[in-house]
Amino acid sequence: MRFNQFRSMVLFAFASALGLSACKGVHFNEENSYGLKLVSLKISPEEHGLLNGQLLSKRPAQVQISLAGEFKVNCSASYAGRSSLDSYRKSYDLNFCDESYNKRSHYRLSAQAIDKTMVRSLVGYGVFKFLGLEVPKAEPATAYINKKYLGLYVFMETINKEFFKARKVGIEEMYKARYGNASFRQEFASRLPEAFSYDGKGEDNYVLIESIYKMLWLEPRDDLFVEQLEGVLDMDSFLSYMATALFINHWDGFDNNYFLVFDTDKKKMITVPWDLDRIWEKPSDFKAEDLLVRNELLTRLLKVESYHDKFVAKVAKLLAEFPVDRLILEVQKRQETAREAYGQDPILSRYQTSAFAELEQNIRIWDLEMKAFVARYP
Repeated sequence: MRFNQFRSMVLFAFASALGLSACKGVHFNEENSYGLKLVSLKISPEEHGLLNGQLLSKRPAQVQISLAGEFKVNCSASYAGRSSLDSYRKSYDLNFCDESYNKRSHYRLSAQAIDKTMVRSLVGYGVFKFLGLEVPKAEPATAYINKKYLGLYVFMETINKEFFKARKVGIEEMYKARYGNASFRQEFASRLPEAFSYDGKGEDNYVLIESIYKMLWLEPRDDLFVEQLEGVLDMDSFLSYMATALFINHWDGFDNNYFLVFDTDKKKMITVPWDLDRIWEKPSDFKAEDLLVRNELLTRLLKVESYHDKFVAKVAKLLAEFPVDRLILEVQKRQETAREAYGQDPILSRYQTSAFAELEQNIRIWDLEMKAFVARYP
């Protein structure tokens, strides 16, 4: 009797294992690209354990990385991002060591933790690019670890020195806005590393950022403030970034999620967007002016009539180029491109209807606010 019970338990466990492998979104021993870029990671149990055991430190693990069946390299991967570290779906930074793929040796495999549609970044970067900003190349991809389907991801460039070298833009100092502290509030004037991370020639060289804080908070005359600022900051790039951030309801991008980078040709800092998974997220919570005051530098700059007019003109230009129906059509096209991969995703598949309906509604709501904003400043 006991033997029969034991045998039944073994058969049940075996059947359950077979059932698990056939569950929706959990694929073993196969790697289906679903018509998208295929990104496959192969990692030993020991390295996978170390990766997960040192989650917060983002310790790199030794992995074999394969891309689209045409590129394979043995190097490393680490967890990426901040808020996504707590999510079931995690993002990965991929390092190809001395190898390069399309002139890059570093890429982000992004889970877009907040965005259940996986299209916000793809659409948003296109809008930023229209106003002439440098943006990372990004595309949908299917991701696997040890032939287990992780789901639909966004495969994209990271913003680093390679990013600018590939675009033949010479750079030196690079500052990344961080933690919602990069609003140029006076309280961070003496705590700059809490507001911006630094990558450049010297260790913790915040001279350029510090100079902007001094202009902003120590120069009382607006005309002199603007004159000094124009010598350090590429104003068109900054205004284009902020106007686009407003247009796409990038509420998390006024004091976070952007780069200031010193362009050696312009001899000024340019602004570069990053991390758009929250655009058009909660349009009913804001008026346009609620977002503009999230950045003290922008707030003061908009008090100068000529720059205020340029800013409003950029928003109006975006409204003309990207009417609401065009934006929604772009979302629908990208939804269709990744439909099969999305439907097989073990997490995202449950949101396939609701997430896109919500995004389309949010775009329509914010479009009305943008039209009202431009109308308030004819």
